Amino acid sequence: MSLFVKRAMPAPLRNTGFLVGNNWSGENVTEETALEVAAVLSCVSLLADSVAALPLRAVSQTGERNTRIETPSFLTDPAETVTQYELIHMVVSSLALHGNAYLWLDYAGGTGGLPSQIVPLHPDNVNVTIVGNSRTYTVAGSDIDANQILHLRWFTPPQAAKGISPLHQQRNTIGSALAVERHVSQWYGEGGTPSSVLEVDGDITVEAAKVLQATWETQHRRRRRPAVLSGGVKWKPISASAADMELNASREYAVAEIARIFRIPAHMIGAKSASQTYTNNEQAGLNFLTFTLLPWLRRIEAAFSDLMPTAQRVEFDTSAFLRADTINRYRAHQLGITSGFITPNEARQVEGMEPYFPGGDAFVMALPGAPMAGPGGNPDLPPVGVDADPPE
Repeated sequence: MSLFVKRAMPAPLRNTGFLVGNNWSGENVTEETALEVAAVLSCVSLLADSVAALPLRAVSQTGERNTRIETPSFLTDPAETVTQYELIHMVVSSLALHGNAYLWLDYAGGTGGLPSQIVPLHPDNVNVTIVGNSRTYTVAGSDIDANQILHLRWFTPPQAAKGISPLHQQRNTIGSALAVERHVSQWYGEGGTPSSVLEVDGDITVEAAKVLQATWETQHRRRRRPAVLSGGVKWKPISASAADMELNASREYAVAEIARIFRIPAHMIGAKSASQTYTNNEQAGLNFLTFTLLPWLRRIEAAFSDLMPTAQRVEFDTSAFLRADTINRYRAHQLGITSGFITPNEARQVEGMEPYFPGGDAFVMALPGAPMAGPGGNPDLPPVGVDADPPE
């Protein structure tokens, strides 16, 4: 008897990973309304700006050797109306808000099987239709060949054709933040609670009350002069109630919850959080890169690398997040040069300086018996840091 049992094929793909239920806050959570919440806008813009600001480079791998190659034009100049920065920014924003990002690939005029341009599509304009285990795309009512759509997905359950939307999945959290903001705005804009009360002994006429109110505003509005009260008039401020204090706490809680959705450290969007201590800026950047940005970078790198020829890939240069202060960078360069790990010109390139020749591309080992640049070493190499042939 065979130990292997023939089983049926898996079920077809589904359009969405999770069903979208009701929003208990009663607020309409859309892309436009969600961005009205400061915490959502801060988180999405921080993610998109951070990823889009990183340099994007192409690499060719031969065996175990990686060689930098020219970045293809469809990434350096994606389209007439879209720059590389805007392309990456739109991709991350679409993923963060909708869970999906769609790019239209134009192969007309492209060379080597590469697209000539890439145009971002708004997720609301793209409809994904599932037929068995294949997907077809409709953009603004027009059918598009699936080979011309680059589809990036956020959190994606198995056999789901689309990534789940953070706006839909966290609609109650974002809706609650919208409800709190609406309540606060209406309280300040339409509320009838005064800032203070003027009390008098006995009854006064309406005209006398208006004169007393106008006199007080004229003398004390936007002024901090001492008040002189007579005739039994008493001034009493109206302090915030316990309900108002609870409302402020709810606003802070909503900000913290939204930061958790996008895995953003609360202090990076100006929210109250437990104090965090980093040894230096480099460690703070490393934590943000590792625990927040890295999954976003890998998604984009994998998607763009699929468009490249075999043995070529696209990757982000994340060294900017690992930059230390000036003195520590120079010490790191010095250690790398004297250990033969990098050349002086490579260190100068990191600092944005022009190379020096000759000798700048030579590896220097500061070890006994190892050839070194400068007096007493290799006579063909100038001293380190000295430009034998200054540029014109």
